[in-house]
Amino acid sequence: METYRLAVCEDEKNVREEIQGLCDSILRDMRIKGDITAFASAQELERELDGGQEFDTLILDIQMEEKEMSGMDLAHLLRKRGDRTGIIFVSGYEEYLLEGYSVQPVHFLLKPISREKLADALRIDWELNHSAGSIMLYQKDRAVMLPLEEICYIESSNHHVIVHNGEEEKVFYMSLSGMEQLLPAEQFCRCHHSFLVNMSYVKEFGRMCLYLQDGRRLPVGRKYSKDFQKSFVRYMNR
Repeated sequence: METYRLAVCEDEKNVREEIQGLCDSILRDMRIKGDITAFASAQELERELDGGQEFDTLILDIQMEEKEMSGMDLAHLLRKRGDRTGIIFVSGYEEYLLEGYSVQPVHFLLKPISREKLADALRIDWELNHSAGSIMLYQKDRAVMLPLEEICYIESSNHHVIVHNGEEEKVFYMSLSGMEQLLPAEQFCRCHHSFLVNMSYVKEFGRMCLYLQDGRRLPVGRKYSKDFQKSFVRYMNR
């Protein structure tokens, strides 16, 4: 498994150490090999990045007291350079929320940091951007490797699931709920009791149906509509 490299940038020492400790504990619980580096200022982190240091995700305090560069300033600078490194903002003030989302962060966390919400943010980022890009399923006595990016949607039918990969279909003997548990929750979402869809293939959706990039239409169940809408918006803003 690849190492998940995190940078924690926070000017308050006790908060910085708390976040670093939470990240270490969360990654161990998730069984992810992590490398967490702490920085006391955005300038210090910028120097490391300019020197060629790479991180998978930056956990940035938005506003830093008595510093020339804030976490928000660094985020805007990176985006102007075309750097798409994942960003998780932390702040004690909700008023920064709107500006924060202008740089498309993974998540925005309010202080004091909730372990549960930090864990959700790290899990979402890991599953969407850094986890293995395929799953292994079984057809009778043989294993089949399915790249996640090629799975368009999955349909349940008589104790089987049908995986639609473009124009190809593969059938596996398992439940749709079982399939759902194997897939990254922020990329694949239940839109109907009989359908799971890959968000990257969704073009638009309404109350009763959604349309895929190739024009195909899938039903949206009333029970799933609200949660699907939330998941789709979160996926588009990742």
